[in-house]
Amino acid sequence: MLLGSGLAACSAASKSPLPAVPGPPALTRYVALGASDAVGFNASISCDGPANAAGTRPQRSEPLDCPNGTGYVPRLARLLPGPVELINLGRSGAVLSPAMQALREGIPANLLQDQVPRIPPNADLIAIWVGGNDTNAIVFAAAQRALQGEDPLAFIERQIQQFAADYQTLLQAVHARAPQARLAVANLPNFALIPLGQQQPSSLRRLLALVSVGLSQRAINPLSQQGIPVVDLLCDPRSYRRESFFPGPLADGFHPNDRGYADLAEAFLRALQQPVPPQNRCPPFSDVGSLSPEALAALGKAELSSSSFPAAELNPPGPGKKEET
Repeated sequence: MLLGSGLAACSAASKSPLPAVPGPPALTRYVALGASDAVGFNASISCDGPANAAGTRPQRSEPLDCPNGTGYVPRLARLLPGPVELINLGRSGAVLSPAMQALREGIPANLLQDQVPRIPPNADLIAIWVGGNDTNAIVFAAAQRALQGEDPLAFIERQIQQFAADYQTLLQAVHARAPQARLAVANLPNFALIPLGQQQPSSLRRLLALVSVGLSQRAINPLSQQGIPVVDLLCDPRSYRRESFFPGPLADGFHPNDRGYADLAEAFLRALQQPVPPQNRCPPFSDVGSLSPEALAALGKAELSSSSFPAAELNPPGPGKKEET
């Protein structure tokens, strides 16, 4: 009996399953949608360095390859666990939608028509940062209306609503294109408080604050309620420190430098790993102040024409521009 029991036990042990051999880690197909920040403008190694050096830009958002890039898109690709295939569709000057593109002549592309159709259907992660050029375009158009005696505030209100509606359209189009992909988005800093914004006349700074904070709080932040991680750049003090912009090879006070892009990549990773709803209020960054009739009256043609902010992205500094220290 003892011998039989031992044989039975041995037979049972031989039938127990062997530990599974772990397979290779899954590949993450990471797609970046955006404008010149996705490209890495002002990074020491950008994704369209030859295009910037030649003073030209691609006509379409073809995937950009810069495995050693120091912009936030390739940095985030290197921070993600496991093997990553990066499809960077960013294009300098891009805005969210055709409606935003129509606000000003010379805007080269919009995400809905130029980038979404190039998303591979098997994408696993899609990160979006858009709204900087949209802010520029809305502020410029609002300032022009103020000069013509129209009410810029009513115009801005319509554009914020349009941007919010277009963002929902963008998300629907992205989901239709890549149904299984995770999404992450970033809101906007208060552009009146970044270095370039601080150089602008007071009335334009009020417009910049009104638009950028409005787009963040009313169009982008609510996306967290849909389960989409939102990187809260509006309330992040690093969005405003001078060291995040200067020095840099094409420093203009609008585009981050390597340090700023490293912080942005880390913020995206943190939002993906542990999403936290963006803050509703974060004084002083979200304090837009009041836009008085006196401030609008001071918005003269000379003031508008001397402002560099609305044209910052459409006409970036050339390769010979010296960086500010």
